[in-house]
Amino acid sequence: MNSIILPPKCLGILGGGQLGMMLALVAKQFGYQVVVLEADANCPASRVADKVIVASYGDNNALDEMASICDVITTEFENVPVHAVEYLNQSTPVYPSASALLIAQNRLKEKTFFRSLGLETANFIAINNATDCVSVQDDFFPAILKTSTLGYDGKGQIRVNSVAELEVAYRQLGGECILEQMVQLASEVSIIVARNNTGSAVYPLIENQHRNGILDVSYIPAKTSADISAKAQQAALVIVDGLNYIGLLTIEFFITTDGRLLINEIAPRPHNSGHITIEVATTSQFEQQLRAVCGLPLGATGLKSKGAMLNLLGDIWLNDSISPEEILLTELPEAKYHSYGKAIAKAGRKMGHISISNTSHEVLVDSITLLKHRLGI
Repeated sequence: MNSIILPPKCLGILGGGQLGMMLALVAKQFGYQVVVLEADANCPASRVADKVIVASYGDNNALDEMASICDVITTEFENVPVHAVEYLNQSTPVYPSASALLIAQNRLKEKTFFRSLGLETANFIAINNATDCVSVQDDFFPAILKTSTLGYDGKGQIRVNSVAELEVAYRQLGGECILEQMVQLASEVSIIVARNNTGSAVYPLIENQHRNGILDVSYIPAKTSADISAKAQQAALVIVDGLNYIGLLTIEFFITTDGRLLINEIAPRPHNSGHITIEVATTSQFEQQLRAVCGLPLGATGLKSKGAMLNLLGDIWLNDSISPEEILLTELPEAKYHSYGKAIAKAGRKMGHISISNTSHEVLVDSITLLKHRLGI
């Protein structure tokens, strides 16, 4: 059980990236104190937090300091070392739990867990050695070989079309991998759900478009059938109950060309696709995360408008022919620009996002298309 924690008590955040920064902004708005544990003293969350403990997650002295200050602790990314969560939880409640993180951090455990709940996934095979590669049948291809842990934004995965290509790919990735059979994809969607002792709350389904393995644009609500939306919401509730989850969870799905809804993976945190909730939902995903881990009644998840979110990568700032801030702040006044405060722009690095709200999906599409053209995306 998580008891109610009210301001001015202290929220701890493991991780100081942009997700931690946006959570800290909401926590400060509500009157909470915020402490962040992060190895980078100049992390985005340092702009907002009352205190940044600059240390690694394996530093027990730093963990002891955090536990002594904070009344509750949460995470801002899924790959926080489980031992740090277990260590902190001896004295201070941490959400999500170590057991939930262990599943979310391993693709094979994820898929097996989903199947145990009666939920449908793409076909998959564990690949742990060269012998596993040669035993794969030809009709399983095309497929994607992925590392079971640590891959994100298209990293740690290789498409393969034969056993020979699989063997080459496995030599490159090595270790514990999972081979997922490719499906005929109609669209990709995500859903955000929160759960604590007061109940569960699910947001409308979000439609996602990717570019080079990284989220590019999200639209809410997704243009899907009522049946698909209902199945996704029900699956979200089944998963958080199955995990006995406390906190905010994002679930990514594939919708196939023959109308099936397949669960891809979960992220035990706010999600890039959920940034649009800041502008268009009654309760943003960050307020919902705060409410969930502090034992507060969960906020309403209804939409005030339709919305679109455009991910802004460092590539834009590497283009000397444009001034990104000038375009983002002057050319579409109805758009809301969020900078993550990162000092160095790198190709593929998430530097910020921009959100647009409108009652018309078509207007949203046109606005995003115009912005992408002006930004050279």
